[in-house]
Amino acid sequence: MEELKLQVSELQKVKEKYVTLEQRYNLSKINFAEKVREIKGLEQKVKSLEKDITFDKPLVDIKKILWTNITQSINDVLPSIKIIFE
Repeated sequence: MEELKLQVSELQKVKEKYVTLEQRYNLSKINFAEKVREIKGLEQKVKSLEKDITFDKPLVDIKKILWTNITQSINDVLPSIKIIFE
């Protein structure tokens, strides 16, 4: 009888330990999932910021303005050059 009580007691301890381990495991899964979501969010933010920093569009606009000014300057000077060579 005493041996049976010890076995039942041991079984309860093992069950309690199992429940504790299962709770820790579930908590770690939740923490892992939260970290994964956080990382994905940060990756998206980095991509968005990289797009904002990209100078492609501003450079295209600057090139257009420069070439417009250069072309206008050439057109302004061209009549004078034609007169010299006539």
